[in-house]
Amino acid sequence: MADSRALRLAGFAGLYAAQGLPWGLFMVALPTWLASQGHSSAEVGIFLATVSFPWTLKLLAGPIMDRFSFLAMGRRRPWVLGAQLGILVGCLVLSLGIDDFAWILAVGFGINFCAAWQDVAVDGLAIDVLPENERAQTNAFMFGGQTLGISSASAGGAWLLANYGLSSAAWVMALCVALIACIPLLFRERQGERLLPWTEGEALPRSYALQETEWGKIFGNLFKVLILPMSLLLIVVKFGDRVAAGIFGAAMPVLTTQELGFSSTFYPEWMAIAGIVAAVFGVIIAPFIDRVTAQRALFWGLSFKILVISAGALLVDYWVNPNVLVILFFIYAFASQWLTIASISLFMNLCATKIAASQFAVYMAMSNLALSVGSALIGPLDAILEFHEIFYVIAAIDLAMLGLLVFFNLEKHKVRLNAIVGNQGE
Repeated sequence: MADSRALRLAGFAGLYAAQGLPWGLFMVALPTWLASQGHSSAEVGIFLATVSFPWTLKLLAGPIMDRFSFLAMGRRRPWVLGAQLGILVGCLVLSLGIDDFAWILAVGFGINFCAAWQDVAVDGLAIDVLPENERAQTNAFMFGGQTLGISSASAGGAWLLANYGLSSAAWVMALCVALIACIPLLFRERQGERLLPWTEGEALPRSYALQETEWGKIFGNLFKVLILPMSLLLIVVKFGDRVAAGIFGAAMPVLTTQELGFSSTFYPEWMAIAGIVAAVFGVIIAPFIDRVTAQRALFWGLSFKILVISAGALLVDYWVNPNVLVILFFIYAFASQWLTIASISLFMNLCATKIAASQFAVYMAMSNLALSVGSALIGPLDAILEFHEIFYVIAAIDLAMLGLLVFFNLEKHKVRLNAIVGNQGE
């Protein structure tokens, strides 16, 4: 993967698709199905908050991956393989078809735990092998793959749940995960490493140089880079935006099924289609983001999202028309894809290579914690506000984050980063 740009693009897209499958099933299809079964907005919010919570535990995975690995097979690849096996086993357990809220919640927690650990390993690998001028474009392919996985699991999962039940949805997801697992099975990180534990190959000197052996250095350097001003600022900006996204994601299943009376497949199917189109849009605009810089792109993306959400609130009287909501889904998906590509590229640029898994995992863990917080807020917000007023809350949160982003300066961060970690073992 380090030697082939085409393999990087295809490989990372496929691996992110595998991570998107659990997300689409548990964050979109199942919550909408539960809402259609009569579960309250508070219960749907609790479900979303619980199954998304393992993604905040990524901050535990990063230091472990920076400290331990089977280097003969690469710094990150063994972790990717192990996590994919965990997702597969979880899907097979879910296929038992036990239709109980607590059971689905527990299995969903486990599957998303494994998906989150895979995400840490894949992100660490991406920072390790991607040139800086290739990150936005590769991120577009990565999140395009993830969107394809999310959209397939959202729409396909909703259809399978409605027509064939939980067991069938889980079996299909297990098959998809097994097929995607061929990517880390067949491709090495770098030439000279082992394909499998019993095949020929060896750990490379570069891997030894980058693999930390002391917990003190890992956590010491991690703390130093995380408290750098630009690091803290971007954490806050992303946290606020993801809280807003969590509120939106938890509101829509309840709004579409219980308030507006649409079918349980309406929201998952249209968001899936919108997501796929937005993924293509992301691939197209990624080179532009590379040219204008991720920071400017993030500022413009947040501005656009604020306008979209505010316009959606103003059109509240037209929500009964499904076409209005479909247009909102598409425009929101475009804004989200733009923001994702820009923010992830910017976070990657903040990272030190030696502790990239730990540092990036903390960034993403905070982002996913914010999503859980936003999802959990839908119950209290729904109790005191109308849905169009909740849209205004979302826009206000993003407006505050936009004001903070004005103070971000990447070049100052890089100077401070080099003073802490030097040449990062390169």
